[in-house]
Amino acid sequence: MQDASDSSRSTFGLLPPISASAPWQRLRALLGRRPFLKNVSIMLTGAAAGQAISLVLAPVLTRIYPPEQVGILSVYSALLTVFVVIASLRFELAVPLAASDEDAINLVAVCLCALVFTTALIAVTAFAFPEKTLEGLWPAPINAWHVAIYRGLLVLGFLCLGGYYVALYLATRQDAFSSISLTRLYQGIVGPLSQIGLGVAGVGAPGLLFGSILGQSTGTLSLFRRVLRARRDLLRAISFRRMVALALRYRRFPLIASWAALIDGAGGDQLLYLMVTTHYSARIAGFIFLAERIVARPLSLVGTSILQVFVGEAGKTIASDPAQFRRRFYQVISRQFVLSVAWVGVVNIAAAMLFSTVFGAKWGGAVVYLQAMSIGYLAHAVVLPVFHTLQLLEKQAVAACWQVGRLVLIVATFAFCIGNNVSAPNAILLYSGIQAASSVVLLGLMAGAIRNSQR
Repeated sequence: MQDASDSSRSTFGLLPPISASAPWQRLRALLGRRPFLKNVSIMLTGAAAGQAISLVLAPVLTRIYPPEQVGILSVYSALLTVFVVIASLRFELAVPLAASDEDAINLVAVCLCALVFTTALIAVTAFAFPEKTLEGLWPAPINAWHVAIYRGLLVLGFLCLGGYYVALYLATRQDAFSSISLTRLYQGIVGPLSQIGLGVAGVGAPGLLFGSILGQSTGTLSLFRRVLRARRDLLRAISFRRMVALALRYRRFPLIASWAALIDGAGGDQLLYLMVTTHYSARIAGFIFLAERIVARPLSLVGTSILQVFVGEAGKTIASDPAQFRRRFYQVISRQFVLSVAWVGVVNIAAAMLFSTVFGAKWGGAVVYLQAMSIGYLAHAVVLPVFHTLQLLEKQAVAACWQVGRLVLIVATFAFCIGNNVSAPNAILLYSGIQAASSVVLLGLMAGAIRNSQR
């Protein structure tokens, strides 16, 4: 009788019907009303899954590769990260801002032409670089054969990762966030698995580097195919005249944003790895690289996922609804701050208790560097989801001034530490504080630029 009564009440609407799918239906309805949240959730699904797989496989990698070889990867990744930002001369940032899809595909053509040119330039520079100088900078002894391999891998990584970024911003313009999310998942699988396979095969540090290239550039062709399959007619809209006109229209990106991005890359953690390997040791660089993967990489994947959606929406709202753009800016950074504080706090507590057990006894020394870097990782994580704000507002000169200022501070910090024989943990802590302060200044500049744009 009780069951029948409950059924009757539900039928006449006095009580909501019990359904296992009700929470999912409510979630879908909520996401349907909030496209920004929906797109972020799609991006985060792939990013979180890929990062989870990468973290699960990390203890396997640390038992195959010693800290010294991971230190080599850190130097390679630092060089690639610094230079790849100019792969398309920053024209890719203009793709979401283009007035029409026809203009966007012409900008993509400009990006690919720029990528061919810069790859050739990097290849000439890499193979012309004096071998003796390279041996002095490299964190481990290398012979002529290794020199040729590392040079070739740098050029290959530059081309592959540069192509991925072009495809990424084209897909962002088309709101192809599901496809982007899949590439994040595949990257988290392909990179570590290929590194493990090459490590077991005895390839050594070159295998670690090649696996990194595979992981970072996975999904490039699928993103291009996904966008162009829906609009095959766009390829017929490409014309040399239009490419030239758009290159001139967005000339501030290569003239200012490109070299400023180089400075920004050097002022980030990339210069840190070079300083640590040359003044301290490759082992310490390996410790910091693992700390970055454990603490900063998950936050970075969240931040870059939000960044892609933020950029895609900004391309539509900066001119038409600047108030909405401003609201979104503050909404993103406030919520990212809460998430980042929680993650960094949990990881620091867990690292102190479990690091040696999870990653192996030889990695126990990484804990002190993880703790020292945490404040810088936290501040950078808050800025990352809105990092392109000044570029989107076409305030490239302001962004460039900030990037130059940060680089000067970091170089001065390194010079002070080296000149005064500051211990590695204290040097890293000082560096992390400079990075955190610089991120706070950048947020202030972004807020001021948004306020002025509304006026």
